[in-house]
Amino acid sequence: MKKVSAFTVFNNAKQKTKEEHVVSRPPKAVADKSMIPLRRAQSSQSMERSEKQKDTGHGSGSRGKRFLNALRSGNIRESMRFSNKKNRPSSLTSLNHDSPFPGLAKISLVGPKKGSTEDLQPTARKQLLDSTNQVSKLEITPVSRKSPRGEADDITKLTTTVPNSPKIAKSTPNKVPQEKSPKQTKGTPQQTNVLTEKITKERKATPTVSKQTSRTYLEQESPQLLLSSSDNINGDYKSPESKKRERRGKKRKEAGMSSSGKKKRRTERDALRNVEGSNPVELPYMYDSVSEASKLFECMIHPVTTERFFSELWEKKPLLVKRHTPDYNKGWFSTAEFDKILRQDNIQWGVNLDATSFIDDKRETHNQSGRAHAPVVWDMYQAGCSLRLLNPQSYSRNVWKVLSVLQEYFGCCVGANIYLTPPGTQGFAPHFDDIEAFILQLEGKKHWRLYSPRNDEEVLPRFSSGNFSQFEVGEPILDTVLEAGDLLYFPRGTIHQGNATDEHSLHITVSCYQLNTWGDLLQKLLPAAIEIAMEENVEFRTGLPRNYLNYMGIVHSEKEIPERKAFVEKVQTLVTSILDSLPVDSACDQMGKQLMYDSMPPVLSEGEKMCSVHGAGERWDAGYNRVVGVSELQPDTVIKILRRGVLRLLTEEDKVRIYYNVENARVYRSAEPNFIEIPAEWAPAVEYLINTYPEYTSIENLPLENVADQINIASTLYEKGLLITGEPLEPTYDEPGDETDDGDL
Repeated sequence: MKKVSAFTVFNNAKQKTKEEHVVSRPPKAVADKSMIPLRRAQSSQSMERSEKQKDTGHGSGSRGKRFLNALRSGNIRESMRFSNKKNRPSSLTSLNHDSPFPGLAKISLVGPKKGSTEDLQPTARKQLLDSTNQVSKLEITPVSRKSPRGEADDITKLTTTVPNSPKIAKSTPNKVPQEKSPKQTKGTPQQTNVLTEKITKERKATPTVSKQTSRTYLEQESPQLLLSSSDNINGDYKSPESKKRERRGKKRKEAGMSSSGKKKRRTERDALRNVEGSNPVELPYMYDSVSEASKLFECMIHPVTTERFFSELWEKKPLLVKRHTPDYNKGWFSTAEFDKILRQDNIQWGVNLDATSFIDDKRETHNQSGRAHAPVVWDMYQAGCSLRLLNPQSYSRNVWKVLSVLQEYFGCCVGANIYLTPPGTQGFAPHFDDIEAFILQLEGKKHWRLYSPRNDEEVLPRFSSGNFSQFEVGEPILDTVLEAGDLLYFPRGTIHQGNATDEHSLHITVSCYQLNTWGDLLQKLLPAAIEIAMEENVEFRTGLPRNYLNYMGIVHSEKEIPERKAFVEKVQTLVTSILDSLPVDSACDQMGKQLMYDSMPPVLSEGEKMCSVHGAGERWDAGYNRVVGVSELQPDTVIKILRRGVLRLLTEEDKVRIYYNVENARVYRSAEPNFIEIPAEWAPAVEYLINTYPEYTSIENLPLENVADQINIASTLYEKGLLITGEPLEPTYDEPGDETDDGDL
């Protein structure tokens, strides 16, 4: 049976003939190849393995080997796939780093050269960079506690001992040249899949070529040059587009059509090529943003597996991970960045920043008014006030990127606060929150005490509590000191308090699942179900019994009379009939709509920008005194949506709407939800793009009847920043009024 879109119900209107419309597209540009993929720390293993199990093969059949294979994978993008089904090489960088997070701010979508015939097995991305001679040990210590439900719960406490001098074993059969890291001692091999050269702005450095098929990109502010064995380092490389231009030029010369207008356009193109460089443009990787988010979350809770976390810990009990790796959480945030934000951004007291203290069982807030100037803030810090930065994602690109990626994983809004506490002080009273909390210690130490919910009503609460006094919370179920690199998770409803020890403390609290429960879904579902039932079933529109108030209500609840019994049975019958036609999908769409309102816009790489409206397209050229960079979307152009969670297609008021978050601010709910309305007959095309993600598809494959509609829906989504093309399109530079097209020659 032919699959039919759910939106075909809206296609009752007559089909109208439409003129084909070709949309302006961004020009070709050179991709930023200075991006570093997210990687896990190689020093934080979670299982003890014997010396005999050291293996440099492609994989292991044992469960422990597969576990380590996954955890030691160096690239967050192992799920990237290509529309032509060819396996592509990874962009692994050296794993000689304690933290998996610093490269997160520079993640890019870059891939092998167009037309590459490289073939790499999918398992290559998961192969283990083999174990060190010294292996970390995992200790699991259950801490018993009594929950308000009377069940025996415990806290999972993990301690990983990290070797001082890890040694990376030999690489897998595809041998890779090794070079020394600046931090690497003599005689210690380092595995890398590729070799690159940093090029200065003057490009004076001599490039070094590697014969490997894989590539990596190093963080750099200056222009980059990608080199591989298939590239011509002498600058003789000619892309298919340049060859095509040469053929056009020859035809024009033979035809004697070297008019001044044509000469001017050729001059513009030559100038543009000189600016862009002579390197071939690389195709962006095709990847699944949810899979990328999964890798990030694995880094956060490492060495605990996600399967174990969600089956044993999530919403049930706390988790403590002691890593003994101070730099593991490096890259999220720092005190130096805090100071920079205070000096460069307009941080307002009470809006962006709080100064608090907790002394003698009393919590006080010491906020002033207006802007929080750095000298004043640090003076209050010196006086013993804890500082809380409420929306760090608005000012820190790293935090923004992490949270925007994690919201793809959790399917809900993910937020964060930064807490800076002076030595020997405490800023907040014992309390519980309405969010799932992940505490990542960034600098210094902090002493934490956790307490069980006091009663069943405080288990997974919908709203946060007020401040408790010390005698109200009882005995702690966990008393520990977090050090830099450690992680502490606890469910909403867990009472907690923390104080700095003999040194300052900086930590970030990542929060999620606020008002994201079954009850919140039913609050949207049941009113809609009742409205539908009243429209479709006459029983819901019949009047209530004339004298029902004489036997219904709290004062009549003890009465056992036939009228009361019949009334209750009638209500139960009507409620049961609602269950037969619950609009579950519509209610879930409303939750998705809420997410588009609450969530942050995605952080885009330079590769994504140059393939979308966010960083390419028409621009004003002061030298030629006109608009240049015009390009066109063609039926064979390959496209996909920017992220899996970037939009939500739904129906409201008999209209088809697309809600999206790319235009959201980085401040929570600072503007109204963004949406566009589209004709119902276009909806199957949007549905197709959602269902085919993360694969690219050509515009001509969209399930619409004519090319005009295909181009129009692609144009609409592109202009809203929701689409990305497979590669930058070649711009055209024909002057307005010039009727001659190079493509006609």
